[in-house]
Amino acid sequence: MVISKLYIKNFRGYTEQTIEIHKDLNVIIGKNDVGKSTILEALEIFFNNDTVKIDVLDLNKKRLNGADSDITIQVSFKIDSKKSYTIDTIPTQLSQEYLLDSEEYLTIRKVWNASGSNITSKSLKTYIVADYPYAKFNNPLICRKITDLKKELALFHSSHDTTVVNKTICSEIRKAIYEFSNIQSSDLTETIIPIDAEDGKKIYDAIKVDLPLYFLFKADRENKDSDSEVQGPLKVITKSILSGMQEDLDKLKDKIVTATEEVGLRTIEKLREMNPEIANALTPTVSTKAWDSLFSFTFEDEDGIPINKRGSGVRRLILLNYFRAEAERQRVSEKTVIYALEEPETAQHPDWQKMLYSALVDLSEQENTQILLTTHSPSLGALVPTNNIIFIYREHNQIEIESNDPLVLDKVTQSLGVMPNITIAKVDSNIKLIICLEGYTDVEFLKNISPCFNFDLKNNSNILIIPLGGGNLEHWENYKYLDKLSSIPQMHIYDRDVKKYKRIINKINQNALHKAFQTKFYEIENYIHPSLHSQCYEFSDPFIDMADSRWIDTWKDMNIPKSLSAHLKECYKNGDRNLKEYNEKEIKRKFNLELSKDLSVGLLQDMDAYTEINEWFEHIKTVTCEVNSSS
Repeated sequence: MVISKLYIKNFRGYTEQTIEIHKDLNVIIGKNDVGKSTILEALEIFFNNDTVKIDVLDLNKKRLNGADSDITIQVSFKIDSKKSYTIDTIPTQLSQEYLLDSEEYLTIRKVWNASGSNITSKSLKTYIVADYPYAKFNNPLICRKITDLKKELALFHSSHDTTVVNKTICSEIRKAIYEFSNIQSSDLTETIIPIDAEDGKKIYDAIKVDLPLYFLFKADRENKDSDSEVQGPLKVITKSILSGMQEDLDKLKDKIVTATEEVGLRTIEKLREMNPEIANALTPTVSTKAWDSLFSFTFEDEDGIPINKRGSGVRRLILLNYFRAEAERQRVSEKTVIYALEEPETAQHPDWQKMLYSALVDLSEQENTQILLTTHSPSLGALVPTNNIIFIYREHNQIEIESNDPLVLDKVTQSLGVMPNITIAKVDSNIKLIICLEGYTDVEFLKNISPCFNFDLKNNSNILIIPLGGGNLEHWENYKYLDKLSSIPQMHIYDRDVKKYKRIINKINQNALHKAFQTKFYEIENYIHPSLHSQCYEFSDPFIDMADSRWIDTWKDMNIPKSLSAHLKECYKNGDRNLKEYNEKEIKRKFNLELSKDLSVGLLQDMDAYTEINEWFEHIKTVTCEVNSSS
C-alpha cells in the first residue's frame, strides 16, 4: 500500500490542492516559505498526529469560503487488489464493498472542525471517498446497523432466494444485497462514506493495520538528551521490525492482560469476603503501552559525551549513515514504510549531500518503500529525476504545484540555481560531431559495441562524447547549455523509459544540423543479450525463457536492471548463495562496462536490434564524412 495522491483543503497556506505522489521517490522543490514542509507535516498529522499535531492555527485564513471551518487532509492509496480485510470474521475485498474510488484507489479523508478554541479528538471525522452505488441505496450499506440491513435484504424476497444468506453477519448480508441489486457502472458516483461507526468503523480498524508507517524527520530538531534525530531512525527500525511480529506480540499481550486480570479478580473475590460493598464497585483494568516505547537508544563518544552535544552536521551525518545502512537492510515486513525528510542536505558537505541522495534513491527502490524529501540545494536538486519532482511556487498570491510536466523544468532550474556541469571553453577544431548520451555507462556501451559496426569510437579524435547526466535536472541544464553550440553537429541518443525526452528529441530534430534518436528498446541495458548475463551472475533459475519465440517482445519493454535485481533476490532466497550483488546500479554498470564488450553482430541480430543501432552508426559515419569532405 503506497500513497498515490494527497488532497489538502483549508490547511495553512493551501486553500485547496491535489498533489500527485510518485510510488518511490518524491523530491519537493521550491523557494523558502512556499509550502514544502506543509506537505510533509500534513501527512504526519494524517498518519500520526504526533511529531506535528493539528491546531486551530492551521486553518487557512484566506479560505475560499470563510464560513467553512473544516481542515481536510485526504490520502489516496494504491493497494493490492487481492488484499482482503476481515470484518465480522469474514475476509472482504474493498472492491466488493464498493469502497474504492473511480481510479481504484483507497481514499481516506480526515476532516477536523477548527471553529472552536482548540481541536480535540471529537473534532475529527473520518471518511472513505468511494465510487459507490449511492442512488441504489441512498445510505451506504457499510453505515447501517444489522436490523436495517435485514430490512433492505427483505425487499429482494420475491425475486431472490434470501434464505441462503447468513443473516447474523453484516458483511454477508451486504454481499447478498450488492449481488441482488445488479449494479452497473452507471450507478456509481463519488460518495463520502463516514467510517466512525457501525461496520464502517470495523473496516477502518482493519484497514489501519495495513496503513504505511510514516516517519517525519524535521530540519529544526530540538537538542534533548534523547535526541529525536537519533531516536527517530531507531523508532523506524523498531516499528518496522515489530510490525512483522505483531501477531505474536498481540497474543503475548493478550496472555499478559488475561493473567493480570485473573489476579485482579481473585483479589476482588478475597476483598468481597471482608467488604462486599467495596469489592462490587471494583473492576480490574489493565493498561498497555506500544511495544516500541519499551526501547530507547543513544550514542556516546569515548569521553561519554552524548551525541546531542555535538554539532548539527555530525548529528545529520548519523542520519545519513542510518539511511545508508537501511538501504542495505533486508526487509522484515511487507508493510510500506514512508520516510519524509526536510532538507536532508542541511549542515552537510556537498560530497555528503550526494552520498545521502544516493542512499535515499537506493532506499526508495526497495519494495514497499516511499521517500518524500524537500530541498532547495542546487547540488542535490541537480541529481533529481525529472519524473520525481514536485515543484511548488506562488503565482497571483496562490500556491501552485506542478509535477510530470516538462514545461516547468526551466522554472525548477531557475528556482534552485542549477548550473550545467559541462564546460566547453574552447572546442578542439578537429571536433566534427558531439554525441550526447544520458550517463557515463551509456558512453562505454556505445564505445564497446562500435567495432560491430566497423567503427572505432574509442580512438576517434573527431568525435566528442558527452554524458549529459541521465533523466534529471542536471541533464536538462546540460542540454540547454550545449544547445548554444549551434555550429557543431550534435547527435543525441536517449532511452525510451523517460517520456519527457520525446519533447527534447522533437526540438533537436527541427534543426537540420542535429539528429536525435530515442531507443526502441526500453533502455540501453535491454541491448545486452540475455545469454551474456551468466558471465556476471550464475543463477540456476533462468531469467527469461529464450525457447519461447516471443521472448524478444517481452524483452524490449522490460526494465532489465529492476527485473533482474528482483530475480536475483529470489534466486538468493531459493539457495543460490553466490548471488550477493543485485543492486540495480551495479547491474547497469556491469552490463554496459563489461558485457557490452562481448556483444556481436549475431547477438544483436538475434534481438532484432542490429538494424536500429546500425542506423546510429551510419549517421555518425555520414556526418563525419560529410564534414570532412566539405572542409
